[in-house]
Amino acid sequence: MRYLITLALLGCAVASFAQDPADIFHRTVDVDQVNLLSFDVYPKDQVEYRSWPGDDLLIETSVEIKNVKQDILDFYMRQNRYLLKPRVEGDQMALVSFDKTRRAVKGTEANAFENVVIVVYVPEDFTVAGDGQYRRIGK
Repeated sequence: MRYLITLALLGCAVASFAQDPADIFHRTVDVDQVNLLSFDVYPKDQVEYRSWPGDDLLIETSVEIKNVKQDILDFYMRQNRYLLKPRVEGDQMALVSFDKTRRAVKGTEANAFENVVIVVYVPEDFTVAGDGQYRRIGK
């Protein structure tokens, strides 16, 4: 009897620690020579823009995939599925989603739910110049 109770408690503990895979990663991008920033982000990603006192652009990407194992998220992270890749032309920089044609993630029970939140910290010397565009002030 004691063995069954111990086994049941152990099973509850393991189940309570089992969570959907999630990860947060940060990336900085040097914008010293840039006067115009634009963003072309995968449409299903949630994007927030915030001003901050730093000199570089800071990108914080939070990814959660429900109904898959951690190995699947690790694989997609290695494939740069959630990366914003900078493209520079003169004094203009476009940050574009590396994977613009994301296929559905197959989970353990049909398709998985993928939630991506990107928070972009834009230096204070940039101001909003349009939808997803920022222009440097006074340079």
